[in-house]
Amino acid sequence: MLINFTDPMFSNRALGFETLVNRLERISNESQSSYPPYNIYRDGVKFQIEIALAGIDKKDVEIELCDSVLTVAYGGPDSADAENEAVHRGIAKRAFKLKFTLAEDLEVLGASSKNGLLTIDLEKILPDHKKPRVISVK
Repeated sequence: MLINFTDPMFSNRALGFETLVNRLERISNESQSSYPPYNIYRDGVKFQIEIALAGIDKKDVEIELCDSVLTVAYGGPDSADAENEAVHRGIAKRAFKLKFTLAEDLEVLGASSKNGLLTIDLEKILPDHKKPRVISVK
């Protein structure tokens, strides 16, 4: 089902949700790629994104967080790699751009690379007004 967010019936009744509508439009228009493969883990309030980057140097990977969208990108192999003629290419080293839309209360703690896996650590931070509290009865 395709939702038309520019329909006047929808836009006239959704007030104050402009950023949500823009995000939904962007998500519905983007095609999902399966390269590179990734895993997402959750342990309580901690999250971890693990991306397989075999043969890609960590200095060539760009990680950016902007407007609650975490983008991991690689521009592709440089011309020096193209000089070596391969007999067989089974390890993909093509350009990619992965985007993850994060909730506003998720904080990126850091990223590390080990054994061809890029790991990005995140944590859900609850503001004081959302934490459970005990109300005393008078």
